[in-house]
Amino acid sequence: MGASPGAATRSSPLRVLALEPYYGGSHRAVLDGIVAHLGARFEWTLLTLPARKWKWRMRGAAITMATEARRLEDDRRRSGAVDAGHGAAGDGSNQPAWDLVFASTFVNLAEFRGLAGADIAAVPAIMYFHENQLVYPNRHEAEWDFQFPLTNITSALTADRCLFNTRWNLDRFVAETPPFLKQFPDHHPTGVAERIAEKSAVLAPPFDPHVFDDAMPPTRGPRPRIVWPHRWEHDKDPEAYFTAVGQLAAEGLDFEVAIAGQAFRETADTMQEAAAALGDRLVHVGEPESRAAYARLLASADIAVSTAINEFFGLAMVEACYCGAYPLVPDRLAYPELYSVDHRYAHHDALVAKLRSLILEPPAPFAAREMAERFTFERLAPRYAEEFEQVAGQASRR
Repeated sequence: MGASPGAATRSSPLRVLALEPYYGGSHRAVLDGIVAHLGARFEWTLLTLPARKWKWRMRGAAITMATEARRLEDDRRRSGAVDAGHGAAGDGSNQPAWDLVFASTFVNLAEFRGLAGADIAAVPAIMYFHENQLVYPNRHEAEWDFQFPLTNITSALTADRCLFNTRWNLDRFVAETPPFLKQFPDHHPTGVAERIAEKSAVLAPPFDPHVFDDAMPPTRGPRPRIVWPHRWEHDKDPEAYFTAVGQLAAEGLDFEVAIAGQAFRETADTMQEAAAALGDRLVHVGEPESRAAYARLLASADIAVSTAINEFFGLAMVEACYCGAYPLVPDRLAYPELYSVDHRYAHHDALVAKLRSLILEPPAPFAAREMAERFTFERLAPRYAEEFEQVAGQASRR
């Protein structure tokens, strides 16, 4: 692992303040895994909010988190509890409590820095883009929805470093920024995309393979099983999946269907109704009760399918692939960057045809596992450590 200038002389852990307003699903899994895998060289403070109502998280999380960060900073100063190397005990310390801020997509970083106070605002920050709102497929776009992509842009401008989960995500963000800003009625900002691109890099979200290793070997049943491991929302297009498997069921093909994603209060009834139409082919519906149960379900599947119309990485498909399922993904979005052409389909009829072929002749387990193995924490944690140390080291050279 490479070390940044200044990191080699650090005698105490690098202190990271992590901001995650949508602490659930892949956002939570990635953050928890990074914390667990970076070890004693890092000391963490996590500020999180439950994973619900993402639009309200983008609107208001900065206020909540800045207030809490200031409280923690004030408590530290009052107590005089300062780590060795960061100020003398009892002096109140003129140094902030953290060396780095690590914020995820739904944080308005500009607002957070403005509200958290000058000391915290001076802490270097990394913005991690799990997704971006410039290309999010809104079903009912209204003028106030423009605030969400604008929040992403101002956060990217505010950050010292921007990390994107795929090249597709980064490229689309940079490409869509100028036309978005041209919608301003006047005073169009210039050079924004270039400034963001200069401080951006691609770093995939890692996953922990151990829970999936514990579910091995795969437990294949007599009928081919197709898993759909996504949250039940319109941008994952569950209707397309059910249309495809419904066609195959109408042909009389013998297979099983598992729905492994999270449903929300607004979509739970629709999910149950759509799944019920499959009859005894349906073997599971809804979010598994534990991570271990989720791993066992993925390990029981022969085929994993995505029908997403919005996907910036797709951690669930990577996990299913690691568990031995044969992945089928649309030939669009971030998927061509991650999956070979044999695992992509161009349109609905192609999906049905590929599924039919795989049902009639089930694939061998682990035929595509190597595509997933490059995204484990063991592979990627050193790169996260490098990024954190390099950006934190910039503060002393400003």
